[in-house]
Amino acid sequence: MVDIKSNSVPTFNELVEFISQMPSIDGEAVSLVKQRNEQLLKPSGSLGIVEDIVEWVAGWQGSYPPKVNNITLSIFVSNHGTADTHKISPYPTAVTEALVKSFRSDHAVINQICKTHKVGLQVFDLALEMPTKNITENAAMTENDCITTILYGREALDTSPDIICLGEAGIGNTTIASSICAALYGGNTSDWVGIGTGADKEMIKTKIEVIEKSLKLHESREPMKILQCFGGREFAAIFGAILAARFERIPVILDGFPVCAAAALLHAISSDALDHCYVSHLSSEPGHERLLERINKKPLVDFKMRLGEGSGAAMVTPIFQSSVNIHNNTSTFAESSVPNKS
Repeated sequence: MVDIKSNSVPTFNELVEFISQMPSIDGEAVSLVKQRNEQLLKPSGSLGIVEDIVEWVAGWQGSYPPKVNNITLSIFVSNHGTADTHKISPYPTAVTEALVKSFRSDHAVINQICKTHKVGLQVFDLALEMPTKNITENAAMTENDCITTILYGREALDTSPDIICLGEAGIGNTTIASSICAALYGGNTSDWVGIGTGADKEMIKTKIEVIEKSLKLHESREPMKILQCFGGREFAAIFGAILAARFERIPVILDGFPVCAAAALLHAISSDALDHCYVSHLSSEPGHERLLERINKKPLVDFKMRLGEGSGAAMVTPIFQSSVNIHNNTSTFAESSVPNKS
């Protein structure tokens, strides 16, 4: 079996086999949630999806009562040679490094969200000085680079979070997300492409041309090869973080389009690989809704956002905190000496 914490480098086939051995939800923890829900001081089922969320948290944590004391957001950041070579964004790739500095200096949007909701923030700079290759001419990564970055994704869990939120940043990575989706699912390339950080009509045309050229170059439609050939390092690290979280029984909250594109590669390998993941919000990127249909996920909210940074994931953390705290701390009918149903 592959050890995701190991320094040894597995092959793609070994990783796929590892994915097939993922643990299932803890039925006993779910049962305990259901039992207490029926005893709480409220009509049965009256909290709707809130009750489902508690079952999900406890079931994937594999323990009872569920915990939400330590929620962490990990942002993986990478640069793309494709964005250096082609005009697919109004911003140069130098902005990516500036974003990292803003995250670490507490100046960015995501810092304010995390402080408001007491979410821990981790930022992972994935070799910004060495962008991945231009996907119209080469595979984005070597197989070794891809696999070692997948394994590195486990670093997101080093704080032993109760729930992990996953986000990304990197100029050009909505084009990479679109290319992954086009490679996985086919269809009209234009259906997967949006404005990203504010692309104009000419840039959107260039995005489509870049993706279609890369699809002709990289013919394999195996999920791991798609990740290697089209994906950036942030996609590989997110893939690895989701995988590691499953084995370490940490529920995952996914952010928008690029994060879900990375997750979709796991889903393509095993249809239940994302059962421990919630999608936080529906991005305004047009490809996101199509992608969520493919991976059978419904977003919690629609903020009409397209910022990235894990902003949507962090914004919904109070829903998970409130759901669990309601379950854990509300009195039962018996504790309150209130008659239950006759």
